Amino acid sequence: MCFQSVPSVLQWSGSAEQPSPILRPPFRLLSRRLGGLSFGSVVTNLHSVAPLPLNDDPDLPLLALGEILPSWRPDIERPVALAGGYSHGVYSLGDTYVLRLAVPDRAERLRHEAATLNDLCARPDLVGITNRLPGVVASFDAGTATDDGCRSRWQGCHGLIINRFPGTNAFRAWLDADEVTRVGWICEAVRILRSVHGFPEGEPSDRFTPVPGGRYTSGWYGTRIEAAGTDWRDCHRAYVSKLRVRHAFSPKICHRALIDAALSACEARLDAMTSVWGPRAGHGDFHLHNIIVNGTVVTGLIDWEWGGLTEPDADLAHLLRWSLFPAHPADDDLEDRVTQADFAGVPSAVWSSYPEVATIKTLEDRLFVYLVEHDLHQLTEHPDSTQAVLRLDAWLSSAHRALTPRQ
Repeated sequence: MCFQSVPSVLQWSGSAEQPSPILRPPFRLLSRRLGGLSFGSVVTNLHSVAPLPLNDDPDLPLLALGEILPSWRPDIERPVALAGGYSHGVYSLGDTYVLRLAVPDRAERLRHEAATLNDLCARPDLVGITNRLPGVVASFDAGTATDDGCRSRWQGCHGLIINRFPGTNAFRAWLDADEVTRVGWICEAVRILRSVHGFPEGEPSDRFTPVPGGRYTSGWYGTRIEAAGTDWRDCHRAYVSKLRVRHAFSPKICHRALIDAALSACEARLDAMTSVWGPRAGHGDFHLHNIIVNGTVVTGLIDWEWGGLTEPDADLAHLLRWSLFPAHPADDDLEDRVTQADFAGVPSAVWSSYPEVATIKTLEDRLFVYLVEHDLHQLTEHPDSTQAVLRLDAWLSSAHRALTPRQ
């Protein structure tokens, strides 16, 4: 049997009825590690027990997982690439499970996601919504990978198997839904997130589940600061300073006048960044592409790799930005079809579902900081991003006010 690995697609030849003998040693190792697992409600993090070397033989490609997994568990089907995977390889394992594969420089993000999901699913206050959060079936280091006998980009990558939610992401389903359904999706997704933040279900509340000894994560994606501190304002002061330094010393940065104006505008609003509730467990990438819907129902929230401790309003900023600038790099084919008007009902749905955040007195300034920080981050990673430039110019022209409950 011959396997070939490519960045975004699994390919194989041969048949399941006549597996290659080369699969047998890693299969025995895999079954020894995983044989006692129970699927469904039991959450398992293999990485917390021991790394899982799938490949002691340098000639065995990582993508032999396409044969090993179905052999180990019959209800797991061969991996099939899923449309819309952006930062990782994402593959369906039939209708029940999803396999995510991260190359070495992104492997820690999947380990972090597994730990985040295990922590959330263990919280007694979330027992009513854990069926909307991905359950971790297995989190494992994949060991050595080869492609035709040569080391490939898959060497040292990490795998995460989680349950698969029925339906599709809300961004892809949006244009085919009526306004009542759209608003229902937003309200339901925000209520799930509100529970993750620690607020009890029901009426507005000043009670929440504390995170003892928690330290905020500030900023966005690869430039964010982990365990930045316990004071929200100081965390964002540090993050804006980090962005200023990155822009100042990068030879590739364009639009310096706009960037300097945005940095100064952020710094002028930092006094608004007080700690309101303290560090709350958050998603970190909450937007329509990570909300899975089926009919009128939100079936799950996915992609928790950027989860961290945050303030609740920061966790809503990404979704609010989408209502003015709907776009996602994994769905380029939709960008010419959607407009701001399609998402005009998103902000009011957000605030009606999260009254605690809607009443923050300095919310307008706080949203400005979150939104500008995001696009300043984008320009450190992609200096020629015309979208980030357009958004920055819009925020400096007060476009963010349309996103507030007191517009």
